[in-house]
Amino acid sequence: MSSTLRCLRVLELLAEEPFEMGISELAAALKCPSSSVHRLCATLVKANLIGSDTSTKRYRLSPKALWIGSGYLRHSEVYRAAFFCIQDLVKNVPGTVQLGVYDEGWVQFIYSIGYPGSTDAFADVGLRRPLHATASGKLFLAEMTDEEVRKFMSRSLHQFTNKTIVSFERMKKELAEIANRGYALNNEELLPGYAVVAAPFFGRSNKIAAAISATIPVPEMHKDAASETHYINLVREAAHRASLQLGHRPLTRPRSNTTRAR
Repeated sequence: MSSTLRCLRVLELLAEEPFEMGISELAAALKCPSSSVHRLCATLVKANLIGSDTSTKRYRLSPKALWIGSGYLRHSEVYRAAFFCIQDLVKNVPGTVQLGVYDEGWVQFIYSIGYPGSTDAFADVGLRRPLHATASGKLFLAEMTDEEVRKFMSRSLHQFTNKTIVSFERMKKELAEIANRGYALNNEELLPGYAVVAAPFFGRSNKIAAAISATIPVPEMHKDAASETHYINLVREAAHRASLQLGHRPLTRPRSNTTRAR
């Protein structure tokens, strides 16, 4: 069992930057002897899940690994329910639109489309971002109990910018506002120069299935007094439509945001 788990950990390591590693680097990360890591890699190569560059002797994921991972999307009701809603939304947003799901304390983006103006602001499919520094993540935090949020915020959270919320008291206040208004905002808390609005969409169980978010350059988001409200309403409408596609039957439609959000 331990060897199997270590093989899976090798795949996880190769799924993150720099996306390729040598035996010594993998051994250090796994805290295993190089000889053991060599056997793990040999097993994964035989399964065609990883390959190696003969010149650099570094391992990387294979196309078969993508085929296995993308099976999640091919079978995802959430992805299918949101796909066309996101396609329509991005036509009216000067940036990118993302679909994020909760994954072990992270937001994982399973779909992303659009042009943000900078590659740093584009959320690649499969990218994971921390809950506290993302608009989508705050939606998932808002579903948790105070104790769960306190436990999460007690970690050594990275402060990406001077606006990133890293204290429990500040986050508790933020989550109360999110619960009241039904959407979340991120104002340069992850990336300088970008604002994000995220809205939840729900399944039949009335719980958040995923979050649809729009990443917009700050000058566009705050171009005039009505801009932020306009984008908030667009994202909320897309999330509402996705909810209906997923089988959610709300008692009322989400209210349009008629005043400028904070």
